[in-house]
Amino acid sequence: MDGLLTVSMIVKNEERFLPECLTSIRDIADEIIVVDTGSTDRTVDIAKSFGARLIQIEWPDDFAKARNVGLDAVRTPWVLVLDADEEFVRDDLPALTAAIRTPIADAYNVRIVSVMDRAQDISESYVLRMFRSHPQVRFEGKVHEQVFQALKRENMTVGPLNVRLLHKGYLNAVVEGRSKNERNRMLLEKQLEQEPNDGYMLWQLAQTLMAEGKYPAAVTASRKALHNIPVQHPIWVLAQTTYAKLLHANGEPKRAINALQNGQQAYPAYTDFYYLEGLFRMGLAQWAQAEQAFHKCVEIGEARGFLMTDTGVGGFKPLWKLSQVLIQQNRHKEALAYLLTAIKNNPPFRDGWGAIFALLAGSTFDAVLDTILLTVPLDVVITTISAWENRSDDEEKLLRTAQLRAQASRQS
Repeated sequence: MDGLLTVSMIVKNEERFLPECLTSIRDIADEIIVVDTGSTDRTVDIAKSFGARLIQIEWPDDFAKARNVGLDAVRTPWVLVLDADEEFVRDDLPALTAAIRTPIADAYNVRIVSVMDRAQDISESYVLRMFRSHPQVRFEGKVHEQVFQALKRENMTVGPLNVRLLHKGYLNAVVEGRSKNERNRMLLEKQLEQEPNDGYMLWQLAQTLMAEGKYPAAVTASRKALHNIPVQHPIWVLAQTTYAKLLHANGEPKRAINALQNGQQAYPAYTDFYYLEGLFRMGLAQWAQAEQAFHKCVEIGEARGFLMTDTGVGGFKPLWKLSQVLIQQNRHKEALAYLLTAIKNNPPFRDGWGAIFALLAGSTFDAVLDTILLTVPLDVVITTISAWENRSDDEEKLLRTAQLRAQASRQS
């Protein structure tokens, strides 16, 4: 990058993902700075093998302090901050290059795409990860650290950047191997002792308590967070979403729906509010209201310009849920049409295919294939199902039927 970009990260025992992370940026970054906070596995050796500048420190019990050790060592005009369980998407290199060589802002929110075990659970958020190197721009916060306040004090501008980082930290195999909630909660509580009305940290505490299943305490923290976050602030929609989820988890679905409707009034273009309302109304067997909410999702489309959204809530997910709502009302033909549109828009969406098998139970697999081919080309059917591991009997039979159909087409 012609001496313009440093990638900086903090690590500890990240041998599982670090090679993929460093491979994704090794020929993009002019320098890679790795701050190790006490690894006992192969992390240090891996970092050295990629030519990273290694800085080893004791864990300071403060993520901002650890991050800032890396920032203090940056010698280029720009810095991109990564985590070891993230990978830069190489297709986005032109956008990254343009943002640095012909900048339109001093800092950028990039897209963090969290990969999940199930395609329908993928989520996307915009996080401030790339910014000009500046001696006064440093992270703040013991946990869930941010540079936004420092940028604001320096009157530096922030813009969106269509660059993706794939985050693998939420995969089940990874989550099961990590125990971070208790550590994060303790750090958040320490931070809030110093700044008890910090709305951002209160929201993060609410999310941590939710992950621990401590719903009443999480509701209290979430309510306090909203009291301290102005409606105009970009994280308000996220805090309001968390509050609604917590009310629902705490056995208060009607209050949860009310919270979502308040969110819709403030931010009518935030699709996630309507999608959650649909889910909550399904739980109450309010089929007509759920159908209306999911139709609204499709009408709005994917949420744009917000810091976080669940991928698909403006596309294949509400179509899938609409099919479930319609099945409850014995409207099976309409349900099938929505499912076919869902897998057309997102062929890897495996649950959609499973729902089609269930609706067409008793039909021959030639008939099932004919139905699917109304929206999905034969070659897409074959490549999609072939990519799945641990295929079910229905999936195997449909795949064989599709392969035979393709073979017969070639021979004719």
